[in-house]
Amino acid sequence: MSPPEKPLCDAIRPTKQAARRHYGSHPYFTKRAWNVVQRYIEHFSAPGDTVLDCFGGSGVTAVESLILRRKAVYVDISEWACFLARQAAIAPVDLGRLRRAFAEVESGCREFLEALWKTSNEDLQQRPVADWYPQGVRLPGNADVALVEDLFTPRMLHGLARLRACIMALDDDPSRELLRLAFSATLVRINRTFLSATNRRESRGGSAVFSIYRYKVAKQPVELPLWGQFAQRFRKLVQAKSETNRLIGEFFRDGETAVFRHGSATELSDWIRPGTIDYIYTDPPYGGHIAYLDLSTMWAAWLGFGISDSDRANEVIEGGDAGKTSDDYRRLLSDSVEQMHETLKSQGWLSVVFAHRDTTYWESLVAACHEAGFKYVNTVVQPVGVVWSMHKKKNPLRVLSGELVLNFRKATGPVAVGGPPPTRDATRLVRECCEREIIRGIGATTETLHHVVVPKLLESGLLASFSRQHGDLTPLLSEQFDFDRASGMWHLRGGENLATGPSKSELAAYFISRFLSRQEQEGCLPTEADVGAHIQKLFPNGKRVSAEQVRRVLRKVGYSPDAQHWRPLSAGRQQEFLFERQSDEVETVET
Repeated sequence: MSPPEKPLCDAIRPTKQAARRHYGSHPYFTKRAWNVVQRYIEHFSAPGDTVLDCFGGSGVTAVESLILRRKAVYVDISEWACFLARQAAIAPVDLGRLRRAFAEVESGCREFLEALWKTSNEDLQQRPVADWYPQGVRLPGNADVALVEDLFTPRMLHGLARLRACIMALDDDPSRELLRLAFSATLVRINRTFLSATNRRESRGGSAVFSIYRYKVAKQPVELPLWGQFAQRFRKLVQAKSETNRLIGEFFRDGETAVFRHGSATELSDWIRPGTIDYIYTDPPYGGHIAYLDLSTMWAAWLGFGISDSDRANEVIEGGDAGKTSDDYRRLLSDSVEQMHETLKSQGWLSVVFAHRDTTYWESLVAACHEAGFKYVNTVVQPVGVVWSMHKKKNPLRVLSGELVLNFRKATGPVAVGGPPPTRDATRLVRECCEREIIRGIGATTETLHHVVVPKLLESGLLASFSRQHGDLTPLLSEQFDFDRASGMWHLRGGENLATGPSKSELAAYFISRFLSRQEQEGCLPTEADVGAHIQKLFPNGKRVSAEQVRRVLRKVGYSPDAQHWRPLSAGRQQEFLFERQSDEVETVET
């Protein structure tokens, strides 16, 4: 079957929590929504095809490929991540054997662990730990403590060492490996970076490692009962493997339909034959956003996985303990793209998930794809859900939580970028895009504006020009618009000339909605006359709106509780009006 001629163009509503095979069994730093990944695999490949993810992470692409009866090739620089992904995918699993193995571990340590949790840390501090645990393994330089063992109270250290010893004593190899997965998941909550057991989503696990991406020790560590946590993780593991038994079953054949490789995306051609991959869906690191190998140190140490100098040298990140520069990141990303191009079949598709506030990184990615021989086709703005990391909450102007999916195709001849040289000014284009989005949405977040701007710059051939002038979108937004920190939204500055030509009704709806919302927040209810007087001074170039226009728009975006004063409708109801094109909205505001 030939690859499709057209890409996906529409966003897909993510449904992360609906699949137990991905959510609940083991947290990870980033996980793509399974249904989004599945839809891309379905569109760009056919049953029997080979799908590659060379920044494989937790293994969502591999698992969904197997479910869809595609051969999965998984690669990741982290040996721990490779272990997680393989155990997530492996099928079928004899659940009876797995339960018997769990019972054997329970008989070997449950009584010990429950007694341990009744013993004070002061008493345990004086006792040597009877079982093996990782010692002398250094944590990343930005950690609050120096060594892995410093991340645990005496009670945690004694308990985890005994639990691990009982698991490792099992003779049943497949069951032992799956229980090591449950142990790895248990570590998420049994360490001093665990912040709270209250109001924490499973994907974040309550650990600072998964929210602010560093080993931050809690001032008051929460010591959850170890055996209870392990038993809970085992129950979730059984749910996950029941699901993969049903959905993957006998199709999983290790080394044949399912290939899991600890290795570098920069060295794919060392073991993948050229032109043998049908489709690539991958999610490379975003510069210095997450230092994956550094952050995996605790789990790698307990599970016996090494992090070699070679792994660190080939990790495609910026910063981290290795101190990699932005040039190092771009070079390694470019090398990875070249390898993807070499392994992909002619006319095959590459989908790259990417999220970075600095457009120079986007330009580097697109340039690397072009130089390798890929043709840029389109960009899809893909929402990822409503859960923000603490890092995002503390840095609303600087950190993006959504993402874009860029689709490329392996060309058969020379690749031209963007057609003829662009004639438009990149800065003006960005300003126009932002103005339209702010008016349309009655304000817009940094993330929303970024997701509007980047595709437009790509499609207009102006990404490189904008990157050279500005790089980060935020300074330009600060120059042109006002930021409301309370709502996290950018807004127009009333009275200034606009780069776009919105209709009077559109602009009036925006200004009236803003005014009503602010007045309500201040405990005031303006009259129609108050509204009309206020918005007249906000229109650019001294333009005026009639009382009738004010009245018509006011009834679309607000309501009067007493036939005299006005309140705003909900934001969603207001925005519905902004999508409508009224027949009388032909007069635009001159710029």
